[in-house]
Amino acid sequence: QLVGAVGAVAIGRQFVNAARDLNETMNKTNVVFGEASDSVTAWSKDSAKAMGMSQQQALEAAGTFGNLFTAMKIGRPVAADMSEKLVQLAGDLASFNNVDPTEALTALRAGLVGETEPLRRLGVNLNQATLAQKALDMGLVSTTTGTLPPAIRAQAAYALILDQTGNAQGDFARTSTGLANSQRTLAAEWENTQAMLGQQLLPAVNAVTKVLTQGLTVVNAMPGPIKSIALAAGIA
Repeated sequence: QLVGAVGAVAIGRQFVNAARDLNETMNKTNVVFGEASDSVTAWSKDSAKAMGMSQQQALEAAGTFGNLFTAMKIGRPVAADMSEKLVQLAGDLASFNNVDPTEALTALRAGLVGETEPLRRLGVNLNQATLAQKALDMGLVSTTTGTLPPAIRAQAAYALILDQTGNAQGDFARTSTGLANSQRTLAAEWENTQAMLGQQLLPAVNAVTKVLTQGLTVVNAMPGPIKSIALAAGIA
């Protein structure tokens, strides 16, 4: 019985942590995307089946891209659309190249800020000449000479990444019934289930945490001798 109780507590903690992480990521999504956050959240709900990522993983990845884009003064609705497409592309690249989605996400982020080697391993070749030409073709600059500003470079890199990944795009959906992607979907759905169950436990855990915090605050404010007695008595 003791072993079962300990196991139940451990599972409950795992569920609560999953719910907590999802809530924190949703808060980040709201801050990063502002008025566009509802569309990003709605998009993320199908991420397990669409790209083999849990909702928390998809939102966290989108938020990271969005934070980069908005820091470059790219408007939030545009940043949201670009972020969603890049996260989906990461799922497709992971499927196409048989790598972990985290590796694909890291490579895409690197490519946007000027680190080209990680993307090259996934079949994308970015260099200064192609980026400058793409920026010119997009009307973002008037010459191919000089250094591209970060925001323009990111937009040109984003366009080139989409241009050069045509073979991989849609691969997760095409091969969703294969073992590798079925396992990714299963793992993502399980993480979503943990978060959903954890949401039911959060109010009770929050209440207990507040009571314990208040108790420790009172004990810590006691004079030294009284505090020692309280600690020895197991009050804190």
